[in-house]
Amino acid sequence: MINIEQSIKNQPEIFKMLKQSKINNRLSHAYLFYGDKGVGKLNMAYALACLLYSDNDIDYDNPNIKAILDGNHMNVNYIGIEDNKTIISKEQIQKLQDEFSKTSLVEGPRIYIVDGIDTASAAAQNSLLKFIEEPENKEKTVGVFIANEPSNVLSTIISRCSLIHFNAITFENEIKIITSNGIEELDAILASLLTNDANDAIKIAQDKDFLITKELFLKLINLKTDKEKVLFYINNQNYFSIESNLKMLLQWILTFLEDSIRVNDSSSGLILKPIYDKIKGYNKLKLSSLKDNLNKVLGLFDKFKYNISCKNIFHELVIMDF
Repeated sequence: MINIEQSIKNQPEIFKMLKQSKINNRLSHAYLFYGDKGVGKLNMAYALACLLYSDNDIDYDNPNIKAILDGNHMNVNYIGIEDNKTIISKEQIQKLQDEFSKTSLVEGPRIYIVDGIDTASAAAQNSLLKFIEEPENKEKTVGVFIANEPSNVLSTIISRCSLIHFNAITFENEIKIITSNGIEELDAILASLLTNDANDAIKIAQDKDFLITKELFLKLINLKTDKEKVLFYINNQNYFSIESNLKMLLQWILTFLEDSIRVNDSSSGLILKPIYDKIKGYNKLKLSSLKDNLNKVLGLFDKFKYNISCKNIFHELVIMDF
């Protein structure tokens, strides 16, 4: 998903620096964008590609810009980790080099993006060294290497690149990114608790198991009587025998308890703001009881390490007071 506007908004200083470098004709021939997953590195690489085809400001009506953002501009080459793979292969690097040895049918600068250079083997990275310095074409060429862990990138590649660090996106900004894609606020928050990547969170929030678990989470924190708890356990024990579903539920319960401890007369400072009223009501328990329940949930997470059945962990969770 190419969304350069959101990346520009979240990392304005980086975009400003790249734009000024372009205006002053001082763009580097190669960049290493590094930082945590989900902070906008890939989208900023495409923003840089758009700058190469802009005078000053990006004109979103320009056919070249539209083609870049649609992912089908002939002079913008992207390689990333392929489906069902965990690394970028040497073969992918070789295909990129072969592509640049050919004359492009489209006039203008060329840009290549290597998304996940920190996963490539030393042999694959070494094969890039001469190419970074001297791509086999006559057009202006800019390379962008993207890494989550720059320590896994060869020093010989790092020395050939301009390094740009991407700061982490605040939780609030991540929620804005997710909700701007049509996801409800509570779903955006719950999904963000499961990943640091806004794009991953958008996918998670649309997943069937996520939606089922969300409904059961809201039902669990509203149970009143022991009879209701017994029925809840019986009806849902098979569903929560799946570890991923149970861990999702436990993460949300943990956040709910943390919010219950810190809540005051407003939703300010809370994570689960959309259910403020429920959190406020649960806060009526003594602080010692809240902290005791919090420790119990943390203890349930530890039980996964010892192969205790999910059904037993789920049972311990349900009998807690909510």
